[in-house]
Amino acid sequence: MKMNSIYSIFLYFRAGIFLLICAPILLILPIVSSSGIYTFSKFVSKGMFWCFNIKRKIIGTFPSTSDTYIMMHNHSSFLDLFLLPSIIHGKYTGIIAAKNFKIPIIGSILRRLKGIPIYRKNHSSALESLKIAEKYLKMGYHIAIFPEGTRTITGELNQFKKGGFHIAINTQTQILPVIVQGLYNIKPKTRWTLKPGVVKIIILDPISVVNKSVDELISETRKLYLKYNLS
Repeated sequence: MKMNSIYSIFLYFRAGIFLLICAPILLILPIVSSSGIYTFSKFVSKGMFWCFNIKRKIIGTFPSTSDTYIMMHNHSSFLDLFLLPSIIHGKYTGIIAAKNFKIPIIGSILRRLKGIPIYRKNHSSALESLKIAEKYLKMGYHIAIFPEGTRTITGELNQFKKGGFHIAINTQTQILPVIVQGLYNIKPKTRWTLKPGVVKIIILDPISVVNKSVDELISETRKLYLKYNLS
């Protein structure tokens, strides 16, 4: 146990140094190149998993069409924030818990990526965040969202919130399900130490929203996730 704690501290330290080196570039790039930040974010995403000694296995491919998508994936670890940039093609942003914007460096980077803060306990503010997301979709951005809203503490899939599904129907945007396996065992919310291993990122086919209600869409999407062992 002691050795695992020491190793985890080393991994956090390595990741912190890497992020400190990359942060200035991420903060300056949007000023010089509107698309450069997405290319560099992909590099940072892969680099962070290297720092934590986590191998990624990607199954499936991100759609090559010019369509925009609402990307949904299960939420099991703080490391989820670094997953999607490594597989997305095109410009994107995400709906992210407002508390993440208060984290030094991370918060500044999220703002550069036009991250949309959401205050879950403030209903009117949450609705405003959804409207902002709809605006970005119409501008050609993919939107990333955790349908569970918060990290699981059991490894099991939490109930889905309706917000992202309302956005999908309001804008008639397909949902792109991304299944993440293994990250809960590596770093769950309830444990600070890391157990490096392999993370599987499974990109499924887009889900059409045509002629579906919010409840139907939630049910269809949730059934896809429940087919997999997420931990």
